[in-house]
Amino acid sequence: QPGAYPCAPVPGQAAGSGAPRWSPGQSRGAVCGSDGRSYPSVCALRLRARVKLVTPCLLLPAPVVVIPPRSVHNVTGAQVYLSCEVRAVPTPVITWRKVTQSPEGTQVLEDLPGDHVNVAVQVRGGPSDHEATAWILINPLRKEDEGVYLCHSANAVGEAQSHGTVTVLDLSKYKAPHFPAPDDRM
Repeated sequence: QPGAYPCAPVPGQAAGSGAPRWSPGQSRGAVCGSDGRSYPSVCALRLRARVKLVTPCLLLPAPVVVIPPRSVHNVTGAQVYLSCEVRAVPTPVITWRKVTQSPEGTQVLEDLPGDHVNVAVQVRGGPSDHEATAWILINPLRKEDEGVYLCHSANAVGEAQSHGTVTVLDLSKYKAPHFPAPDDRM
């Protein structure tokens, strides 16, 4: 099959014995099949039809924030980022939200990047199995970017979130001292 993982016999197992064949080095860790059962590897999952020795899926609890976002302080015009790392099985989906206030004074969660041209969001798998890492970059930083940013993660088992705060010092409120240019006459 195109794109299929090649499966090698388990050491000490005779070829053609009918037992599952896989090479632990070719797939990383247990996988959970759509039938709700755990398999020790991708190859074992593919060979399920031949062997019926499977156990119910052992899912981890809801996602866990391994590294929460840190709060940052900077000045208008600067570049800041927050990052968040989450672990879960199955691997979680991470989104960023900003906590804002509605005109009525209730708390509103704004999905990011939304319509903010100075905000970028990046998510990748890893650095380890069943983990995802997400970043939010704000460049250039504006006074209205100040606030609480939520790293929200979810999978089929549950969800988790953690937050970081961005504090912005508005440089336009401070005047730089003005020194007269030196006189050419001496």
